[in-house]
Amino acid sequence: MEFRQLRYFLAVAEEGRFNRAAQRLHIAASSLSQQISALERDLKVSLFERTPEAARLTPAGVVLAERTRIILAEVERARADVRAAGRDRRRLTLRVANMAELVLDGPLRGLGLGIDGIEVSVSSSRGDDALEAVRQGRADAAIVWSRAPVDRDLEGVVLGSVVFGVVVPLGHRAAGSATVPVGALAGDVLVMFPREPFAGIWDRTVAHFFPGGAGHGQVVVEPNLLNSPDAVLRAVATGVGIAAGILGTVDAMGVHGIAARRLDPDLRLELEVVWRPHAGQSVGRLVDFLLRSARDPGIAIEAFEHPAGGAGQPITA
Repeated sequence: MEFRQLRYFLAVAEEGRFNRAAQRLHIAASSLSQQISALERDLKVSLFERTPEAARLTPAGVVLAERTRIILAEVERARADVRAAGRDRRRLTLRVANMAELVLDGPLRGLGLGIDGIEVSVSSSRGDDALEAVRQGRADAAIVWSRAPVDRDLEGVVLGSVVFGVVVPLGHRAAGSATVPVGALAGDVLVMFPREPFAGIWDRTVAHFFPGGAGHGQVVVEPNLLNSPDAVLRAVATGVGIAAGILGTVDAMGVHGIAARRLDPDLRLELEVVWRPHAGQSVGRLVDFLLRSARDPGIAIEAFEHPAGGAGQPITA
């Protein structure tokens, strides 16, 4: 099994067709097919179900695709680490869940200068993608919103809690109030992104808005809202419903025709930084930097007291 064959295999798995994968790899389709066949002979399994229209992964192919992504990511990280070592710097990869960058913009921009001897590559990601990237070794750490219980297999520490308010169209009955009781929103339509990538934050938000249960309101989910917080606000502006929004960031997003108001009681959602066990001193220094940055008074994060202890205590499964 050769490294080149794994790259070719993953290209076919992602494209779903040999011709498209060959174009992506800039090789002849016949050469690509020969390499995949050689890989299958070596492994003594079929990796694809081939039809004139598509190449679909077999169960064995699904397993290899998952492992290949990890292998290729490790190779890329090894290359980056070697280059960084040549500059006497350790390179780390940090994934940041959607919307977290709205709160941590300053610290994230400061990562390039904030940790001596460490070079941090930052990229945004869906919540579940960020967690999976850490699990698979494609990222050293991730900043995520409140995790669901099933996602507490990674080491983690709470950076703090972020206060969310309610975003309403200007004609809404709550637009004229400074603080809106949650009970006053019964019967409203809550505009949300899809649940799957952010199950923890999704469930907490819906339960807070409708504490009496789903029958006390309606949740509207639109797939195109997944990676676009401003699209949620635009939906509110057009009268689709109300939404949760991070207080202090809604105005900066430049959507007209809406108002952000504080809820009573507050909706507080935690931001956590997570990493794999035994991650090493460099990751520990990154976590320490993020914890210090989160305590900056200019950051919209409030100290969070975890039931197991004070702010910044590790989270256990």
